[in-house]
Amino acid sequence: MAPKQAPPTIVLTDPHPAALPAASGPSPGRPYFSPTGTGAHTFPTTSRPPPPPPSKPKSKPPSPSQPAGKQHKRHFSLPSRLHAHLTRNPPLHHHSLTMPSLPRSPGIPPPSPSPPSHTTILFPQVYESAWGGPSPPRPAIERARIFLLRFANMSRDPLINTELRAIVADTVSHRTVLDLASAIQFRVFGDRHADFTATPLLQAVRFLLIKIKVHTDILPTPQVRAVVDFFFDPSVERNLDPLPMGETVSYPYTPGRLRVCVVGGGPSGLASAISLAEKGKGGIEVHVWERRWVVGDDGKVGYPSTAKRRDQVVTLQDSVTSLLSKASYQALFAGRPERVWPGSANIQIRKVEDRFLARCQDEEFRGLIYLHAEGVTREDLLTGGKCGDFHVLLGTDGAASWVRKSYFQGYEKERGRSYALGLAFDRGASGGLPWSQPLNMFLTLGQTRYLLNASDYDGRGYLNMQLTEEEWDKMVSADGQPVHFGRPGCLKREDGSIPEGFDEGRVFAPSLQRDSATWKSIEDGLKLFGFKESEVINVVRIPIVVQAVREGVQQLPLEDSRFVKRPHALVAVAGDAAMTVHFWPGRGLNSGIKAGIALGDEIMHALNLGKFVGLELAAMKEYNDFIMKLQGREHDKRSIPILNQSGSPEMLGWLLSKAQSVPDNVALEWLVGAMTQIADRLEKRGDWHFPAEANIEPQIRIVLRQMHSLTLREMAVSFPWPTREMAGAEVLPVRSMKPEEKQKWLQGLFSLLSVERLKEAADAKAKAKLSPGQNASSARFEAPRGQTGKPRTARSPSPNPMARLTLQESPPPLSAGINPSPLEPTASLRRSNATTRQTQNPRKAGAGDTLSVPGRMNGNGTGGNYDLSDDGGSGDESIFTARQPRSRAPSFSGPLGDDGGLTRLLSVKRPTGSVLSDAMSLALFRVGEE
Repeated sequence: MAPKQAPPTIVLTDPHPAALPAASGPSPGRPYFSPTGTGAHTFPTTSRPPPPPPSKPKSKPPSPSQPAGKQHKRHFSLPSRLHAHLTRNPPLHHHSLTMPSLPRSPGIPPPSPSPPSHTTILFPQVYESAWGGPSPPRPAIERARIFLLRFANMSRDPLINTELRAIVADTVSHRTVLDLASAIQFRVFGDRHADFTATPLLQAVRFLLIKIKVHTDILPTPQVRAVVDFFFDPSVERNLDPLPMGETVSYPYTPGRLRVCVVGGGPSGLASAISLAEKGKGGIEVHVWERRWVVGDDGKVGYPSTAKRRDQVVTLQDSVTSLLSKASYQALFAGRPERVWPGSANIQIRKVEDRFLARCQDEEFRGLIYLHAEGVTREDLLTGGKCGDFHVLLGTDGAASWVRKSYFQGYEKERGRSYALGLAFDRGASGGLPWSQPLNMFLTLGQTRYLLNASDYDGRGYLNMQLTEEEWDKMVSADGQPVHFGRPGCLKREDGSIPEGFDEGRVFAPSLQRDSATWKSIEDGLKLFGFKESEVINVVRIPIVVQAVREGVQQLPLEDSRFVKRPHALVAVAGDAAMTVHFWPGRGLNSGIKAGIALGDEIMHALNLGKFVGLELAAMKEYNDFIMKLQGREHDKRSIPILNQSGSPEMLGWLLSKAQSVPDNVALEWLVGAMTQIADRLEKRGDWHFPAEANIEPQIRIVLRQMHSLTLREMAVSFPWPTREMAGAEVLPVRSMKPEEKQKWLQGLFSLLSVERLKEAADAKAKAKLSPGQNASSARFEAPRGQTGKPRTARSPSPNPMARLTLQESPPPLSAGINPSPLEPTASLRRSNATTRQTQNPRKAGAGDTLSVPGRMNGNGTGGNYDLSDDGGSGDESIFTARQPRSRAPSFSGPLGDDGGLTRLLSVKRPTGSVLSDAMSLALFRVGEE
């Protein structure tokens, strides 16, 4: 008679089994589990005793999540006896669950199971047998109790055995499978995963929850979410390692929610929360903390009337806002985007905050986005665990981010610094803006001393003025304190009274010195855009620090991870916490929104691929790469060109010192010519939102003639915006781009690369033609040379030749205003070489060394103008190139000589060395004697 076949058994292999207590040893032939650890053993059915366990190692290696030389205490909510036991006997990290289903010939090992996908979880087939079939019919709670009792009987750990039996026996408190799972979560695991590996007990509870269809058939109450999120934590392994041997059963694995804690509820933080909730589709839970919020009587979170709000108006690019969902786009603009700059819309920052905050409280985000009307600091994480549990800590707490300073120390880099004055205005009942938005744009782009960004919908916005170091120190209130966003200054009313909310000590000090040059510059800025002093509601000075982190993601230190439910968490930054930009070219809020969208994209992409297991930095590599690319685009192609041209206090100071030698009529004609040419270029764009204005030049002249002579000269030497340097492909979160937008973006990128290749070829060809004593760097700043040795001149209706003027360290006295008298000497600005060295064959200016002043009339009655290149345009190094006459040529309003010329180079590299040599090497301008 054939021997009776033994029933299938579960085999768990423990590489370091401990001695089994005699009182709780397993029965012969019965396998047992190590619930929180990693082992179980199968004992033979004969009466032979089990083999002696190997000797216990003298010391346990440190957890993979902790450095070898430093151990940190953990806080568990376990019963004291069980907590002490687990502290002395921590679970092992390697285990094996095998179950041979059929007898095999001696010496033939069982086949190794193929690794499952990250969306599949494997259990031994014996789990199904232990759960039982449809008959006899039993309630799920009864099946679960029997399952856990069998599991407890197999356990070699008396404390775990006792705890499981007590949980199963308590039928009053634990009436459902969820009650059993919750009790195990807190009483056995201590509501915390000691590491990221799956354990047999964890798998057993997962099996029970899957059998009751916890993901689909049970209402997601807070208890259900807490249990599911713990046992199906997306950072914990799906399967045992190694996998169960023999016959297995597989189920789809649905991970619990990933928790993200957002520090800072500004536009970037709110945009990130919305993106995570939308893209997570229920798989991501977001908590946002902001100290400026309050909870209203209706339970809604908002800003109190006394909150200090930001009045700046920002320009949001269509390429960015088109990435938002339809509902979020509608919430942002309320169906009424204000079109000003091409391809964009203007909106006040406080409106972005209010509308995104309201969007976060939409019904569709209930249970996904939680808003906390209080601040949070690092001390809160260290001592009280204020933020609770999270997988990712996201810092969107602004340029002074404590998250960046705490966790990215040594990873910060500063690229440059600038200073500005900001005057917030509100036209109140008047509404709208004094000038049309097209005129405001032309006046802004024609120089870089002043910047206006405002809304014509409500007459609010900010007028900014770039400052030198000396001017920065003067931006204080009457009591000598600096004016800043936390304590802004004010201007007195016409009757001498102080605006409400201010006192005498907070009156802006320069406004009390009406005859000072500083106040005249500020006053002219208001005149430039038609504002009255009475419309200014506060004054602040603004430090502009162009800086960024070298890495956008780090691992949260162990001491800061004490209150999360796993060994550690990740920390990332976005918005101004990740990078600050020079707001003259802007894109700060655009970058913050793009980072929030990219964060949602990349976290969901990593979750779908199972990359968050172990919470390694690689899980957020794609987001980190995006932040690095975005920094390169916004810094190198926008902020740095402005800093190089006139943005740094040293460069601006040097330029303004030279402005005193520029004649009044030259400054006026330069500005008029630059602004009208910008108008021509913009009005020809397909995305221009306004009708062309035939009388734009007279409007510009009327505005400029109101201003002081010195202000006009300073505006002229600050030069127009370096738009060619800012050209290039945008860095966008590609996963969120619509197919047609992606195709358009790729085509534009290909065109830019083609232009870049042609430019490189032309540069190589030009370098090959250099004379032996000439280097490439100096040639790059050479004025254009013609075919003959004669200078090119522009014809003028005036018979008087244009005098030459050399810049002196001690400038001549300034006139009080514009003086177009024919007797006044005029001058031209000429591009210089990059260095001041003398060549072996000095020559006089050759043909092509100068370009005519913008707006200058030539012999044909048309202007010799420059072309302000569009983004992605020609790769010519100079922003000013000879071109065909435009239909609208600026008229001439002053006698200029035959050689009147004004040239400069805006396409520059980042300067090095001393300030003066830097400025000279940039060849911004030079006025020279003939």
